[in-house]
Amino acid sequence: MYTCTTLERTVPLNEFIRDLVDVPRFLGCCQDCPHYGQVWSCPPYDFDPMALWRRYDAIHLYARKLIFTKDRLFPGERRAFEQTELPKVKADLASELLRLEKERPGSLALLGGKCDLCPVCARTEGKPCRMPDRMRYSIESLGGDCGGALEKYFGEILQWAQGNRLPEQIILLGGLLLPKE
Repeated sequence: MYTCTTLERTVPLNEFIRDLVDVPRFLGCCQDCPHYGQVWSCPPYDFDPMALWRRYDAIHLYARKLIFTKDRLFPGERRAFEQTELPKVKADLASELLRLEKERPGSLALLGGKCDLCPVCARTEGKPCRMPDRMRYSIESLGGDCGGALEKYFGEILQWAQGNRLPEQIILLGGLLLPKE
């Protein structure tokens, strides 16, 4: 159904922040999402995302690019892909980033999209995160421009589904914030 490749690049964080972090813009986009205020990995936060960015020296961008081998997925195939295959690729990307985080003390993994650790996030119940040691934020939830990063550093353009049709490719982007030496 698809082939999968990995894209990687390390970028100085001052450059990434200068060119691709716009907290008000992207947090404004987050307000339109149903996960806003419902999941601990999503805004609004009780901390300043810029303060988090500034604690690090570089970001190792790490992406999975899925290129569909069929010209078109029918509606049932799209649903099946989005419910089974895409979560597997997202989980694999998260596992790899968390492995890299363990290997690099002081680093912080940024995963793709919202946290999926709990079936229902404790935030909806007004309770603290059940797994704060495992929950991670995404680049976009902290105000980072994933589409801009893909274009600038990999020459890739984000594509979106049209109706029942998937795009030619899907790219999931995460990263590893690297500590100051």
